[in-house]
Amino acid sequence: MKMRTPVVGSLLLATITLAACSTAPPGGSAPASTASGGAVSGTLTMIYSSTFKEALTPVVKAFEQKYPGTKVDVSYSGDDVMSVISTQLQAGTAPDLFISLPGRSVAMGVGLLGSQGKLLDLSDSPWAAGVPRLWRDDLSDKGKLYAYPGTLQGLGGIYNQTKLKELGLEVPKTWSEVLQFCKSAKDHGVYAYAQGFNDAAGPQMMYLVLSSTLVYGPTPDFTQQVRDGKTTLAASPWKQVLEKYKQMYDAGCFGEGALGRTRSQGGDEVAAGKALAVAEVGAGLTPMQKAAPSSEFVMAPIPATDNPADTYMPALPGFTLSGNAQAKNPAAVKAFLNLLAEPGHINEYSKAYMSVPAIPNDAFKPPAVLASFNEAVAAGKSTKLPDWGNPKVNEVAQQGMQAILLGKDTVDGVLQKMQESLEG
Repeated sequence: MKMRTPVVGSLLLATITLAACSTAPPGGSAPASTASGGAVSGTLTMIYSSTFKEALTPVVKAFEQKYPGTKVDVSYSGDDVMSVISTQLQAGTAPDLFISLPGRSVAMGVGLLGSQGKLLDLSDSPWAAGVPRLWRDDLSDKGKLYAYPGTLQGLGGIYNQTKLKELGLEVPKTWSEVLQFCKSAKDHGVYAYAQGFNDAAGPQMMYLVLSSTLVYGPTPDFTQQVRDGKTTLAASPWKQVLEKYKQMYDAGCFGEGALGRTRSQGGDEVAAGKALAVAEVGAGLTPMQKAAPSSEFVMAPIPATDNPADTYMPALPGFTLSGNAQAKNPAAVKAFLNLLAEPGHINEYSKAYMSVPAIPNDAFKPPAVLASFNEAVAAGKSTKLPDWGNPKVNEVAQQGMQAILLGKDTVDGVLQKMQESLEG
């Protein structure tokens, strides 16, 4: 899956009452309306990730039951779903409703697409006022809201706890323990972290994890400081991030064949016990658990210093949902998102993503596997991902990281290229 702070300690503690959608009219003889007006009828077209079809299916059924005579026509796509949607938007053939990504630093970023006039304005939706201030900017442009936030997930190490117990190993809590963990894995004939570098989004996962502790935890406004000329990437802890990433590679943390491995293959390796963990978003837990239903998995932060108190964990919305500005059925788009936002639906949807609702509600009970993530959020030890404001910066970083590992570029060289992309 391609998915890509100010402290959010109160995020999951807040109690937000979501406005409930009206029930379908008796007999279904008259079309229902959304809270913002407009009859709900006809066909709603949509494109969604095939990996998480089970999360969406119950919502589709509930929508069609609530609005008799409507039909949700969903096209499911695989790992290339984001590029498919991007191509459709460029060609003017995108469906009414589709998944998007928060922010504006990626091609399918909500802020970027909103600024280009490609998304339906959702500001008048009944759930809009409940979007936490922390995430609102990632879903907006010029004060207008362009996406339903969906779920909030962690980014950290997903560990095969069953395999760890078998080998007598524990999840590392310091940087020194990370390196020892890699050595111990090799000694047992497996490897530590199944990173997939042969993937459009694979190289970024580990540096995003490390930068949470080294950069954005201590300095939440770091990106703005760079934009303001107060510092540079080369003069910042970003240098430590890339150096430690390279140190892990040199220590054999990622096993043989890492540069040819995809993210899905990495997850398969962890599920099979051939690797012990992978730095991945919380949604990556679902396919692993399906592949190894008898195994226990846990998500935990990956430390970057030898002081556990320094450790932060990224928190981010997963897939967001946006309407097409040229939607043929905008009333159905809004009605579908209103239905999804109801606690009964979003809570089950979140569990399918191994996430928590981005708009909290007191009916949600997080699964045990996400205990560390919930603790990090509650303790104020979580960060947002960097939003460079330019998709090119992250592309340069990912390509540069691969070049560093191949010995074709240096840390300083990559940081300079990232800086130039940011300034450009």
